[in-house]
Amino acid sequence: MIPVLIFWMHITAGVYLLAKRYYEETLGEALLAVGFAGIIFTAGWTLSSFMIRITFGKEGVSAILDGDSLSLILLTVFEVVFYRVWFRKSPQHPEDSTPGQPADA
Repeated sequence: MIPVLIFWMHITAGVYLLAKRYYEETLGEALLAVGFAGIIFTAGWTLSSFMIRITFGKEGVSAILDGDSLSLILLTVFEVVFYRVWFRKSPQHPEDSTPGQPADA
């Protein structure tokens, strides 16, 4: 059940990312962002699965928290941190504005 929930969250996030990037930029930018997220997901799942299998084995800790569930949970935690840093908007500094224009324009 945990893998289904995590896959559903990733699909929902992918659709949101596609719609948001398409609205703000172009279709090409939206597809590029979703492709980048897909690469991060597949590479991250491989690495987190490797770490969990070394630590806990394929069986995991229980029937519910098996190796795949634990690796997807670990992946989701890493992705949340990564995407918060990656998609964070940089603060606007007054010295970044062009001369003669107000900083809040």
